[in-house]
Amino acid sequence: MGELSNNLLKKSELMACLCAPGVVAEALEHLMRGEAAQAEFAACVRCDPVLALRLRLLPADFAPQQDLLRALLLAAPVAAGGVQVTYATRWRQSISVAHLAQTLGVRSGMVDAEAAWIAGLSHNLTEYLETGLVSPAHAADWLMALDPDGWLADAVRYHAEPLARGRAAHPLVRIVQLAYQLVTRADAVVSVDVRAALATLNMGAGEAAQLLTDSQAQTRQLALRFGLVDAVAQSNGTGFDRLARLYAGQAAQSALHSHFRSADGASQVFALLQDSLRALFGVERACLFAPATDGTLRLSALIPAASGLSALAIPPDDGHSALPRALSRNAPQQFMRGASDAALVDEQIARLLGVSHFLCQPLQLHDGQTGVLLVGDEASDLDQLPLWRFTLAECTEALRPALALASVPVPAPAPVVSAPSQPATASDDIPRDRVRRAVHEVANPLTIMRNYVNLLSDRLGSDSAVQRDLGIIGDEIERVARIVCGITATEEVAVVPMESLELVSVNSIVSELVRMALGTLFAPNKVNVQIDLNPDVPPMPLQKDLLKQVLFNLAKNAVEAMQAGGHLKFTTRLVDANGQRQIEIEVADTGPGLPEAVAAHLFEPVVSEKGGDHAGLGLTISRSLIERMNGQLSCNSTPKGTHFLIRLPTLQNGQAPLTTTRYGSM
Repeated sequence: MGELSNNLLKKSELMACLCAPGVVAEALEHLMRGEAAQAEFAACVRCDPVLALRLRLLPADFAPQQDLLRALLLAAPVAAGGVQVTYATRWRQSISVAHLAQTLGVRSGMVDAEAAWIAGLSHNLTEYLETGLVSPAHAADWLMALDPDGWLADAVRYHAEPLARGRAAHPLVRIVQLAYQLVTRADAVVSVDVRAALATLNMGAGEAAQLLTDSQAQTRQLALRFGLVDAVAQSNGTGFDRLARLYAGQAAQSALHSHFRSADGASQVFALLQDSLRALFGVERACLFAPATDGTLRLSALIPAASGLSALAIPPDDGHSALPRALSRNAPQQFMRGASDAALVDEQIARLLGVSHFLCQPLQLHDGQTGVLLVGDEASDLDQLPLWRFTLAECTEALRPALALASVPVPAPAPVVSAPSQPATASDDIPRDRVRRAVHEVANPLTIMRNYVNLLSDRLGSDSAVQRDLGIIGDEIERVARIVCGITATEEVAVVPMESLELVSVNSIVSELVRMALGTLFAPNKVNVQIDLNPDVPPMPLQKDLLKQVLFNLAKNAVEAMQAGGHLKFTTRLVDANGQRQIEIEVADTGPGLPEAVAAHLFEPVVSEKGGDHAGLGLTISRSLIERMNGQLSCNSTPKGTHFLIRLPTLQNGQAPLTTTRYGSM
């Protein structure tokens, strides 16, 4: 069991080995051409020691989809910056030994040509490991799964041993030894030990010299093809290299997005997750524990695992086990076999999984509960990798009930009172199927935008102003997602108890809105903004999204009215009206005012005169939202400007709780 677990661990380390950027780029181009370029793709990947082995180590019945292969390539670590010269030298040696070993194997008729190529290509595989050089025996362990008799592994393990030691060894071992000596020793062809080894293959020194020349010529051609020639320019652009990797990771996430969106139901999502764990992280052992009806964590059938695991039931308050700790802390937890303070149930899980250690990763499930994904013998820093976070995010997004809206019936829209001069017609209705498709598709770019914000947040560090701006963007993305999901929700939502509402600062909402729109709405349209906020305005229980939606709509209308630029002012006050303490929010512009015909039907749903994507519903929705907060929205417009006034009760002393209606885009 220990040997099996050790091999799996080393396989996960293979994912950190550097690849040739030119090979990765060309392989991606072949993937873009689809099935017609499968042969070219295979021939290209065959020229990269790491990629060739990673793909060969996948199970025989594993057929990765094009999107998953694209993710694998985009996420593969590549040689960049100052390591390119050293990398190119090692790569050329790999190709030369592989080509010569294959030629010697064919010429002698003793070994399979493909086995000779892989053994020669992999002989110096551990030199591609970013964390430093390790012994050839380490690389040999990676090849054990390819040859049950171990000849491939032996060829790599003993490639640098003296030829005399391998005189009676398996032919594959002898051929790789000989190819290595010919490539790396300048005097190899005329040396006694090489001549003796050639004699066992019925070859002379002259023929070997010609084969070596041919191999070197083939290597030079491939080096030119993949940009790995001798004169590789060293780059000091470490910042650029980092940026390139960030964007490569994001592109990998895009590929994962498409990969997981091909699933139909939770079981297929987890099948795709298993494929991702194998191809991207070298993880072969995984299982899922989910909350059962009795509250304990039990094995889920969504990921097949050893049957003995189904006998375990882990209490959620077991502080010794890594599984409950992962749930309670909502953070990944590591477990290592043999730890003195480890829970026995974790030891049993590791034994049944056949691993030496595992990572417990909280994962939101399709039923709204949070389970624990266990991945065994993973790389030590797996939970820190951006690709790992991307994979989990896309898996979670694919499991979200909101993305399965096609199966949710869309209720008939609530009746809308139209202006007498603009009666609604049946042609104004949008087909429900079209709405469902639109809502489903909108979720995809929102997910990508959300993850871009997270990526930028990691990249830009701790600058407080930048992080605040990114926080605003992230909040707005979430608000859009809630609005979109609300399109298919019941039109009239149940009354929200006051005690369940969040206390919100109206002043903070105004400040946040101005900051968010300053560079995207106000400044580009030459609108100066002023805020006059009364510090005595108290926090009040309401739904922040609704008020922000109203204020943004009023601000947007004001900017559109001031086509040549102008001045916009936000004011908050505390007033007494009708025996109640109220909060006033005023939005005042210096535009030309509203035409009389428009002002007469200002809050009625009419066809907008603005054109474009304006539906003429913004102020209608805004007034409805304010009224559902037990407030009022009014307007006073003159040729010198328009003032909108919002009045909201402070909702104290037993005032009625808020009710809400969900609307789509304004």
